[in-house]
Amino acid sequence: MAPYSESFPGLLEEYLTFLQHHRGLHEATLYFHRRWGERFLHHLAEHLPGRDLARLTIPIVDAFVLPLARGVGRATQCQIIQTVRGMLRHLQRTGRVAEDWSRFVHGPRRYRLASVPTTISVDEVRRLLATLDRRSAIGLRNYAILMFLAVYGLRAREVVDLGLNDIDWRAGIIRVQRSKTSRPLLLPLTSAIGRALVAYLRRGRPCTDARQIFVCHNGTPRPFRKSSNVYRIVRLAFARARICSARRGPHVLRHALATHLVQRGFALKVVSDLLGHQHPDSTLPYTKLAIEDLREVALEVPEIDS
Repeated sequence: MAPYSESFPGLLEEYLTFLQHHRGLHEATLYFHRRWGERFLHHLAEHLPGRDLARLTIPIVDAFVLPLARGVGRATQCQIIQTVRGMLRHLQRTGRVAEDWSRFVHGPRRYRLASVPTTISVDEVRRLLATLDRRSAIGLRNYAILMFLAVYGLRAREVVDLGLNDIDWRAGIIRVQRSKTSRPLLLPLTSAIGRALVAYLRRGRPCTDARQIFVCHNGTPRPFRKSSNVYRIVRLAFARARICSARRGPHVLRHALATHLVQRGFALKVVSDLLGHQHPDSTLPYTKLAIEDLREVALEVPEIDS
């Protein structure tokens, strides 16, 4: 089978450019459009007679979507459906196909605010941090990374992008570039974060001209390039701490911070601004985890006469 780039030259990049410049999607969202878009085009190259997009039919689309969707979770199913629908609309919009086949592609229904964030307790966050050996250079680096995740609720990409110029030591401020909105956020440099950073920069970080704070220690020092570096560090910490959790990625620490702040009585607007949510409603699911607060407003169950 010829690579999709040879079968449909420039099509995927054209679609992604449209999403970025006309829809305003950011890199984190474009990632799954690229991932599933590549697989969809590989499928079309295999199943379209003569690789002629004008001969596209719904059964060919179903042959891609249905088997793939059976083996993944609901969130991933929605990503697949969103990508396929978007590409089908793009094919019709650019005149490659005559019909808008996207209206025939249906995915699972997701109810807004139906899910509950996966989180861990404050004590479990402390256990995660305690598993790191801060006598080693890698331990100092990983401890600083987990501190950024736990104290500020940063996303993995935001930790990867942190640079030495983003730390204003005199003013006590950290500048974070939000990965989803590309907007800068100024955060106070807490004493705990400051100590972790100083320890890593002085005793752990290898000599390198890289301006990113966190670098790989194996071989020639080089900056982290992907969020997967951070995911790997967090998963290893979960394994060492033997913490049972449905998810074991950086977002669990983000959820833990948000839940803790809501339980402490912080306004949802404050939590939303800290997490960089574009819409305040994105913070509402964390109120479901404030169990004691919910008990105070719960209605009494009426007695039923037998």
